[in-house]
Amino acid sequence: MMTDTIIANLPADGLRVVMRSLLVLFPEITHAFECETKKYVEQRVMSSLIGKDTMPSVPDLEKTQQIARSMLGCGLSFESLQLFQNLVSQAAILIPRMNGSRLGELYTFLMSVDGDIVQAMTAVQKSLFIDTGARAMNNGERSLVETLHQSLTSCFSTLKTSKRDYPFGRSLVSTAGILGLPRPALPDAYQDLVDQISLTPSPLQARETFQLNGRKIPRIFSGLWQMSSPAWGAASSSKIVEQFSTHVRQGFTAFDMADHYGDAEIIFGRFSSLYPHRDAIFTATKYCVFHPMVVSREAVQANVTERCRRLQSEKIDLLQFHWQFYENPDYLDALRFLVEDDRVGTVGLCNFDTKHLLKVVESGIKVDTNQVQFSLVDSRPVFEMGSACEKHNIKLLTYGTLCGGFLADKWLGKTEPDIYDGSTTPSQRKYFEMIRSWGGWNLFQELLTALHIIATKHQVAISNVATRWVLDFPYVGAVIVGARMGISEHTDENLSSFGWSLDQSDRDMIEEILMRSRRLEIFQKVGDCGAEYR
Repeated sequence: MMTDTIIANLPADGLRVVMRSLLVLFPEITHAFECETKKYVEQRVMSSLIGKDTMPSVPDLEKTQQIARSMLGCGLSFESLQLFQNLVSQAAILIPRMNGSRLGELYTFLMSVDGDIVQAMTAVQKSLFIDTGARAMNNGERSLVETLHQSLTSCFSTLKTSKRDYPFGRSLVSTAGILGLPRPALPDAYQDLVDQISLTPSPLQARETFQLNGRKIPRIFSGLWQMSSPAWGAASSSKIVEQFSTHVRQGFTAFDMADHYGDAEIIFGRFSSLYPHRDAIFTATKYCVFHPMVVSREAVQANVTERCRRLQSEKIDLLQFHWQFYENPDYLDALRFLVEDDRVGTVGLCNFDTKHLLKVVESGIKVDTNQVQFSLVDSRPVFEMGSACEKHNIKLLTYGTLCGGFLADKWLGKTEPDIYDGSTTPSQRKYFEMIRSWGGWNLFQELLTALHIIATKHQVAISNVATRWVLDFPYVGAVIVGARMGISEHTDENLSSFGWSLDQSDRDMIEEILMRSRRLEIFQKVGDCGAEYR
């Protein structure tokens, strides 16, 4: 009775806090949580459908979106498509009837739905690459995708007639790709993108580069992981492409993405295929194995084929391989097949620890990079990974270097954030937990204060000092800075990370604080690089 009283009376935000805490502390309950969620949302599917004759408000639509998102979260990707199709149909009805602020509110909501559908298509695509390789959709699955695509196409035609903006451009491309539709069959909704890209001038020379398999590569990559979910915000294809153009103009010509980052490969592929200076762009993507699979040359080649299709390219500059199950040594065979594939320019690793990186090297497999988390707050690579990389001429590509944006001027002097606030991003939740493990918010404020003093001395920002600290390690090739494409722009700020280095007094000031942190304890308890994902 008492626990039921808590559940009945605790505010929704409080329930979320408790659920997140339970899943972190007791990960073994995750499967049961997902199973019960499936039962709940499957019972709510039909009641979430909105009738064609109604005039729902945005809050009404949001309830349907919440159920659809929950279905995605517990693995019901195909089952969620009916709800998304319903939302698209409602959009075609509502947009021509609305004006002013109500219309603006609706478009903001529908752009988030556009991102959700992209995420659903990514989940569908990943489900087709489990076990022995690529499989075809069955008739029922294909019918669900076709119905959604038809609704997207119909909505486009309706809004074109009423001269209203179309909010589902990314979804239209993603669903067409899953169905294997030829590009001429798509409505020509993207001529403005073609015009933007064709006018993009040649990029500036990167101010700092490193050598990777014979190529000069910028030492800052633009990371596209935030395109994997609308939780970081949603933007239209045209705005995203506009920022791609801005990045390459400034010399940020290296982009990092993955097979599970939403439609990052698709939109970037469209941009790079039309960009007049494509040879100047460096494309890094990933092949991530999160589920057990039977490794074969055919299965590995099928994944490479899919990467090339989405990127609209005959070759991938850098393909980074993630393997979830160290106890299964078949990852060595998969890497050999990748190295032997002429379509892969360079093979790298992603979230491999030192022990298994060395197993790869000792097996005679040539890898040139390893992508790992590395920052002032998570310095695990300095203990073992760095020396192994130097010995075998492997460069680290580092992410999390800005701790989800916490290593920035905006957090200096601020109180500890509420990480369960609705505006908090998944990255901020993740890295705030890392800050707690590292030494807590008070010590983190001491670190920000020191970084601010150093930044003032060099006339840069705190984020530049944090980036520079990582770049100054000889085994680091580049830092990957997350880019919220179409939402926020930081290329000018990122440029300030180049052209200077920390002097000894700067390093000493930082080290005095790091010595009081629990950096070694993180390495000992969490494990080597990538262990937090296993």
